[in-house]
Amino acid sequence: MNNHYKNIAEDFNKVWNFSNKYKKWAVEKIGYHLKLNNKDIFVDIGGGTGTFTNMIAEQFTPKKAYCVEPERNMCNIAKQYTNIKTICSDTFYFINNLKYKYNKILFKEVIHHIKNRNTLWNNIYNTIENNGRILIYTRPKKIKFPLFEKAKQEFYKNQPSYDLMISELKNNGFNVELSIESFTFKLQKKEWHNMIKTKFMSDLSIFSDREILKGIEEIENKYNTKFYNIEDEIIFINAYK
Repeated sequence: MNNHYKNIAEDFNKVWNFSNKYKKWAVEKIGYHLKLNNKDIFVDIGGGTGTFTNMIAEQFTPKKAYCVEPERNMCNIAKQYTNIKTICSDTFYFINNLKYKYNKILFKEVIHHIKNRNTLWNNIYNTIENNGRILIYTRPKKIKFPLFEKAKQEFYKNQPSYDLMISELKNNGFNVELSIESFTFKLQKKEWHNMIKTKFMSDLSIFSDREILKGIEEIENKYNTKFYNIEDEIIFINAYK
């Protein structure tokens, strides 16, 4: 999986460029659910190339903003942003390093990559400030993207259920709120197919280039349109101490 992100690091911002409106919507929702303000120390776990970390920092001006990313190629790109602090580190190392203080923490589209979540929630609960918040930004197991059937099955297999994560957080002492919201955007067929060819989602990384092309053919036969109206259903799990 790390090789996947290493391979697409240079093109990551391009292949995830749904739309500027989508980015703005996502940033506003993150700020709202985390109740971000200029007194907060904000952490974006698995922040990738730092694009969203930087946008969040610019809009909500927290006292400090960390982008924590284990893949070095991604990290090197994120370091271009001067108003965030980029740390090349895995999640557990950062959380357990007592020199880093924080009170607002974001897991945006990365929670399915994190193992031993119960240990993580316990460690965060023991180190985060009172009234601190966690926001998990994720998707349901049944995704609404126009993908080929085997890709949807792979996503379903890898994606933890939000009920399970809510139960984990509550068992580790957090209060939890759930919100499910959607954003629909339009992409040209060619643009969406190029994103799939680039394997913009980690779940696509297991497929060969030949399987990807066959999958795109399956999508074309199913939808037969110049544009895709893509509904992105987002699960916001908001936990607070």
